Amino acid sequence: MSTEFGLKDLIKDGIEKLQKASDLDATVDAWLLAEEVLGITRVQYFINPQRLVNKEDADKFFKFIDMRCNKIPLQHITGKQEFMGLSFNVNEDVLIPRQDTELLVEMVLNYLKQKIQGKKVKVLDMCTGSGCIAISIKKLAENVDVTAVDLSQNALKVAIDNAKQLDAKVTFIESDLFENVEKQYDVIVSNPPYIKTEEIESLMDEVRIHEPMMALDGDCDGLKFYKKIAKEGRQYLRSNGIIFFEIGYDQGQTVPAILEGNGYKDIKVYKDLSGNDRVVTAGKE
Repeated sequence: MSTEFGLKDLIKDGIEKLQKASDLDATVDAWLLAEEVLGITRVQYFINPQRLVNKEDADKFFKFIDMRCNKIPLQHITGKQEFMGLSFNVNEDVLIPRQDTELLVEMVLNYLKQKIQGKKVKVLDMCTGSGCIAISIKKLAENVDVTAVDLSQNALKVAIDNAKQLDAKVTFIESDLFENVEKQYDVIVSNPPYIKTEEIESLMDEVRIHEPMMALDGDCDGLKFYKKIAKEGRQYLRSNGIIFFEIGYDQGQTVPAILEGNGYKDIKVYKDLSGNDRVVTAGKE
C-alpha cells in the first residue's frame, strides 16, 4: 500500500471537504493550507501537479482541513496573519488583524510623514492586541517612539513576541486603558472593541467562538471604549495632538459626536475601500 499521495488529488479532496462544511472560501483555504504544510507555491504546483506527497505531510494537511471544517480560523491554524506587509503571530488571545485596519495605520503613517518633521514623535496605541498597529507604525515610520497598551496579559505576550520577531522597539504597558499610562503623546491611535453586546451572538462562528470576547464587546451601544478613551485621553494627548480611531460601519456619526462632546476639534470621518465609514480623526486644542 502506497504511503504517498498525489498533490493534485490531495488539494482536490481538501477543497471538497471544505465545501461540504460550507466554507465559502474552500479553494483559497485549501491552497493556503497546502502552502503552509508543503511549502509549495502555485507555480511549483502547475509545473508538477502529480508530484507525490508523503503520508506525514498528507495527514497534517487533512488535520488542518478538519480544523477549518470545524470553523477554526485559518489564521489560528497557521498561527500567523499578514498585516501591512509584515507577518504577525496570532492565537485565540488576540483579535486577528484585519485588512480594514490597514487604513487606520496608513492614515497615521501619512500624518507622521506630512505633518510632523524634525522631531521625535510619541505615539500611543491603546488596546494593542497582537501589536499589529503599534509594530507597523514603528517599522514603517521614522523617528517615532511607540508605546502600546492592553489589559490582557496573554495578548501582551503575543504582542511582545511579535515585536521581538519583527525587531521593533515598542514599549508595552499592561493597563486598564490609561490607568498605568504616565506620559503625554503626540498621537493616540486605537482600534477598540466596538461591537454591540447583543450583536455578538450573530457573528460568524470563527469570530464569536474563537476570538477573544474582550477584544470584541463594546458594551450595549458599542461605544463604551470610545467614550472612555475620548474623555480620559485628553490629558495624555499633547496640545495640537491628534487621535485616530477605527470605527464600525454604523458609527460615523456617534463617535464624532463623542469626540465633539469632549472638546476635540477638526473631527473628520474617512471611508474604507468598501465605502463604509472606518476611521475618525480629531485634534486637541
